[in-house]
Amino acid sequence: MVHKLLEKPARAMAPVSRALRGGLERTREAVPPPVRSVLAAPGLHSLLMAAVALVLLVAWGPQSYNGYVLQLICLYAVATLGLNITTGYAGALSLGQGASFAIGAYITAILVASHGWPFWIAIPLAVLGGLVAGAAIGFPAGRFGAIGLAMLSLGLMLVVNDMLIQFQNVTGGNSGLSGIDPRLWFDHDPVETPWVVPTVIVVVAALCYWLHARYRVSRLGRSTVAVRDEPIGASALGISGYITKVAGFAVGSALGALSGGLFAILSAYISPDAFSPNLSILFLVMVVLGGSGSRLGPVVGAALLILIPLRLDAYPHLNNLLYGLLLIVLMRLRPRGLFSRTAAPAKQALREIAGTPPIEVPERAPGAPILRLTDLRRTFGGVNALRGVSFDLARGEIVGLIGPNGSGKTTLLNVVCGHYPPTAGQIELDGAEIGGQSPAAIARRGVARTFQTPKTFPGMSIEEHLALAAARGDREPELLQACRRGALALLELGGFDPHDAAAITRESRVMSHGQLRFLEAATAISACPQVLLLDEPAAGLSASEIEGFERVVSDVAAAGIAVIIVEHHLEMISRLVDRVVVLDLGTLLWEGRPEDLHTVDAVRAAYMGVA
Repeated sequence: MVHKLLEKPARAMAPVSRALRGGLERTREAVPPPVRSVLAAPGLHSLLMAAVALVLLVAWGPQSYNGYVLQLICLYAVATLGLNITTGYAGALSLGQGASFAIGAYITAILVASHGWPFWIAIPLAVLGGLVAGAAIGFPAGRFGAIGLAMLSLGLMLVVNDMLIQFQNVTGGNSGLSGIDPRLWFDHDPVETPWVVPTVIVVVAALCYWLHARYRVSRLGRSTVAVRDEPIGASALGISGYITKVAGFAVGSALGALSGGLFAILSAYISPDAFSPNLSILFLVMVVLGGSGSRLGPVVGAALLILIPLRLDAYPHLNNLLYGLLLIVLMRLRPRGLFSRTAAPAKQALREIAGTPPIEVPERAPGAPILRLTDLRRTFGGVNALRGVSFDLARGEIVGLIGPNGSGKTTLLNVVCGHYPPTAGQIELDGAEIGGQSPAAIARRGVARTFQTPKTFPGMSIEEHLALAAARGDREPELLQACRRGALALLELGGFDPHDAAAITRESRVMSHGQLRFLEAATAISACPQVLLLDEPAAGLSASEIEGFERVVSDVAAAGIAVIIVEHHLEMISRLVDRVVVLDLGTLLWEGRPEDLHTVDAVRAAYMGVA
């Protein structure tokens, strides 16, 4: 009964939420593209925010109550931007941002108040302390799941809060530290002008917003979001999930410590009471309310959750009720936060692919072996999934890997890609042993793949997928050109117009299964691999789409990419591949030309059920 009562408000809110989303989309489309581009520039946002904040400080006065609240919003925004990197970008549920905030505040306070250091040296050291603390917690936390991360980060907050009280000779204990006055040099008198601290806070907040946006569009930032959305798909592009999580913890913690250092200078007095576990929860709510993973959301969330409680102070008996009700309504209408878009621009990758001229496709001529499997075995407990499989794959060759369900086809791909280590046997790529290496390491050596269920990244756009997979290192110009043309053809088969900015910048979370399949294949091919592994790529595609897909695979193979394709569509196999390898119960049953496939009695019996 309770469940049904809760369902009714949710159904009632759904049309309102859809209407809001539709209104925002129509408003965005009505804005002229040049204006839209300017409004999307994070550098302009930073300058505009700083200018507005400074104008308000001039109007209110830097030492007024409103001026203090404005500075508090700015420094809290820095902490939430850092937490957004950890939680929004990296997907790690952290309840320890308050600990980083406290570490930064106390390092700054101790150096400035107790040792007479200038604040502009003390605050960078506080940032360094936050970076080290974030890395130290990130190294073990990167191995944990979501609940483990949350508990470990919350434990850090409790430990730091207790240490602030216990080490009273340094921190002042419950009495706190006072006299945190900004100095320009060692043991100098504090600066007399009231404008130094407000100006520093506003400028640093604007700079952090810009750096936060730049982090998102960097290679590391995109990799972090990819691991958050789909770790297996990210590893197939050569991305280490562990390293990106540790980096997210460290950078987010550094910004939290920076915010704490600014808070110490602003307040001129700090005590452990200001750094309770509730502070970490407040930072997390700010990020979630504004929009976890978005660029502007954490700033808006920080502003709202500082201003709204202050405005509700006039109603002391209704304060908590109104505050909670407002949060519930906002999260019902905007369950992913006020700013739900998380994709970022990546125009360069799309321009490189869309600007590739047509090429003349050479005749397909397999060359020297590039991948060699020797007596490959894989067991799961007492089940022998692979029983001594051996075959070679040449450059430019397309091998069809077929067999009945449970024959070991996908297991073979997973072993080659490193998702399962081989129990025995060898896997050689271009003469080097790769068996047992991590999926990311194998992908970086030149093995790309697609999966039965597309492993794309819901929070990223098409152009971001292409940027993430863009070929790195030396590639032959002809091969690079062929891969780009192939990726472009696949996007067009999926119904994506590379010249339509609205389509290319759409997040993949709203795409159909067929579109995701083409997007995943285009992403894999745009990496220009040595070996391309395709796991049932024709599933769910129409006859015309399969024909177009075949052309792309044939063209990239003609350019020198070796291809293994797992497929149940035998007509496609007979048209496309140079050689067929048949597996049955983990053993290599037969290999040969596709035109001979239907004449082999053993294959007919095992694969088609015909004696």
